[in-house]
Amino acid sequence: MKNCLIIINNAAGKSKRISFEKVEKCLGQNFTYTHFSLPEDGEYTLNGYDAVAVCGGDGTLGSLLSKAYDKHIDVYYFPVGTLNDRAGAKRYEHAKTKCPSCADTPTKGKRIAVGKFSPDRFETRAESEYPNVDQHSKSMDNTADLHYESEDGNTVARHESADGIFSYVLAAGSFTPIGYMADVGLKKKLGVLAYIFQILKQYRVHRIPAEIRCGTKRFEGDFTLIMALRSPRCFGFHFNRAFDAESASGHLVAIRSPKHDGILGAIEMFFPFFRVFFMGLKKEKEGRIIFKKIYSCDITCYDEVAYCRDGEKYVAPAGTLKINIVRAECDLSVIEKF
Repeated sequence: MKNCLIIINNAAGKSKRISFEKVEKCLGQNFTYTHFSLPEDGEYTLNGYDAVAVCGGDGTLGSLLSKAYDKHIDVYYFPVGTLNDRAGAKRYEHAKTKCPSCADTPTKGKRIAVGKFSPDRFETRAESEYPNVDQHSKSMDNTADLHYESEDGNTVARHESADGIFSYVLAAGSFTPIGYMADVGLKKKLGVLAYIFQILKQYRVHRIPAEIRCGTKRFEGDFTLIMALRSPRCFGFHFNRAFDAESASGHLVAIRSPKHDGILGAIEMFFPFFRVFFMGLKKEKEGRIIFKKIYSCDITCYDEVAYCRDGEKYVAPAGTLKINIVRAECDLSVIEKF
């Protein structure tokens, strides 16, 4: 008999829709089940399990894939979050499955591609490589290990020295804090509307001094949005029309900061954001809007930067974030009808 770990994130927006009993009924009698509740039960391990059923939102799945992406294990994802961008990707629908116990011919999960990032601090390199980095960044403790802080019920990873994984997005700048700033209680009560309260607050100009390298291309300057994307959609917008579900590739989306700050800057940034998220992107661009297909890219920033990683906050240290799109070893099934 195979062993299956069932993880339910009780902080997810629609977690009341699911239960351990529903998951067991859905997956059938081929497993011996172990129950695990988040955040009550703390940290979990996948050692000794042949399968794992994860019930939550995009962040819950992303955290699970960080542990499972390099293991030969079956992952069953029950999306009960608020936005569920990872499950709602229309070009990904062919990989959805019915409950194994309900389907006449159960379909096997599919190996997916995920983003893998490796932080490379300034302290690990010669100072001459980065003449513009300030003394604060150079003096950061390069022996600091990964630690976590709780912020509004969300996990915050700070100064991560080990590799990390994102299942569909790693983004910094304008609007991106919406993914992790929405109150957990409001998400449970109001659903998607909980994010609306954050929109006006986060509609402001960001200036992230960065150098971005992808392939032979190099982009440098101040950016109000930097996004590594492995999905046709993000933040509820289905805008990446160049997404290829079968390829182990992703996309870089970056928007340069406007000339002005304040109200004038907000007006200036409206047009590129409208172009990206409402009109969509298919052809590559290299002007004020940068849109490139990537298999890997390097993002160098001269101070720490807060990213939205699959709906959770990740604070990258000053230095280079090396991103690669890799094929996961685990098999993923998205189950929405249960």
